[in-house]
Amino acid sequence: MGWEELPTILLEEIFSLLPIRYRYYCSQVCQSWYRTFHSPFIWQTFIFDGNIFTRRKFNLFRGYERILNSYRVQLYLPRKSQYLKQLIIKPIPEYHNMCDFLNILTTFFHYYGSDNYPFPHLEEFSFTFYVLVSIDDDTNNQGNIVNAYYQHPNAFIRGKKRYYGTGGIILQTLRRFISSLHCLKRFHLNNLLLESDSDIGACLNELLENSSETLEYLEILNYSSHIVPLYIVGLFSNLYSISISSHSLNDDVLLLFANHLIHLHKLNIIQDELTIPCRYSDSVWTEIDIILQENRREWYIRMITKGKCKNEPFWPNNPAQVRAIIYDTSLIKLVQTSIYTCMEQYSKTLEIYAHLKSMCRVYIPRSFLERGDMAYIGLVKTTQYLHTLAIRERISTATCLLIAYYGTKHNLKYFYLRRNCVILRNEYRQYIFNEFDDNNEQMHIWLEKNCRQYNNVEDAVSLLFGRRWKMLSDWEYNQIHV
Repeated sequence: MGWEELPTILLEEIFSLLPIRYRYYCSQVCQSWYRTFHSPFIWQTFIFDGNIFTRRKFNLFRGYERILNSYRVQLYLPRKSQYLKQLIIKPIPEYHNMCDFLNILTTFFHYYGSDNYPFPHLEEFSFTFYVLVSIDDDTNNQGNIVNAYYQHPNAFIRGKKRYYGTGGIILQTLRRFISSLHCLKRFHLNNLLLESDSDIGACLNELLENSSETLEYLEILNYSSHIVPLYIVGLFSNLYSISISSHSLNDDVLLLFANHLIHLHKLNIIQDELTIPCRYSDSVWTEIDIILQENRREWYIRMITKGKCKNEPFWPNNPAQVRAIIYDTSLIKLVQTSIYTCMEQYSKTLEIYAHLKSMCRVYIPRSFLERGDMAYIGLVKTTQYLHTLAIRERISTATCLLIAYYGTKHNLKYFYLRRNCVILRNEYRQYIFNEFDDNNEQMHIWLEKNCRQYNNVEDAVSLLFGRRWKMLSDWEYNQIHV
């Protein structure tokens, strides 16, 4: 079989991963590849990253910069817009290119009108604003920071850093474009960092007008730079999943979700570097639990820490139905007290506990008392519905064996472990296994036999899981998705 005879479905997958320029180059190879170039499948996703449809131009003050070529955009839209399902605008520092691109799209919508909608299959729109950050190195220059805050109303200060959100012409351009979209199913709006109270509700009001009954997934991260509850989210009646920053919620918003969003199943509370940690009252979770039980519904709550966040989130108290706790950041190290809090609060609901990002940027202790070995063992013994556990911290081979042993007694199915952080040790020689069905002497013999070589550990864990299991390299660990 030659390259020209590859199956069409395989060629479509390959072409969909290529930039538009390289798709065109590949279409010149043979007739088979040329037909694939015109397949609707490969044009379902469009990503505007600041490089596509741009050309280099010399600026006397800033040197060479990339300028949007509107002619190329105008050639692309009439030909491929009918196939588009996903429109993604990544964070780009060239704000003028982003505004020009949005203006061209808006004009394209208005040219065809609502009766002849040019994006009949568009289901998802994603926009992430490029947040500018300035760092003040002078610790005694606090007065200048405060003055800069008042000069730039969309800036907020955290430590020595100042973050500048959107507003003005950029926000108006984005609102005009969103008002042209119809019948979206998934919507992402991230890092606007709105400061002015008059801007609160921007973009969401336009979305509510045209997609209130069709929207199923909504992601709103760092919508404002201060604590502002987003009541408008509760008006999208058909939402199935919500991803939202913690400072966009309060007790009333959560109750609005429970009463009005009858299809809501997944609630992702996300915290990153730009998020303000917020705590909710204990009574609100009790009220929500009563409402959900009366209507025979349940929530799948995930607490996610991501990006450059260095702080632990505020844990909602029982009976909050927290099913997953995920640290998608390399800047937070394991804190044993957080695991014990999970054991106490979510022993009947927790299903996923994961520390992702293998390249940990914090100190990992080697001492047994400072490590989280006993905390992890207690977690798998206490949380009976835990099915996924990802550990990037340093633990011993004996701890690995005990986690697999106790986890398989309950519901543990997916156990991810970094090989580079596993040490050949057995600190349980004096430990007494006093569980009902454990034989203390046999457990010690089993641990001592299998904990001295990595291959023996993998074979023993594979035997417990009933399938092949191995420790992961750093690259493999970074590829896992939970």
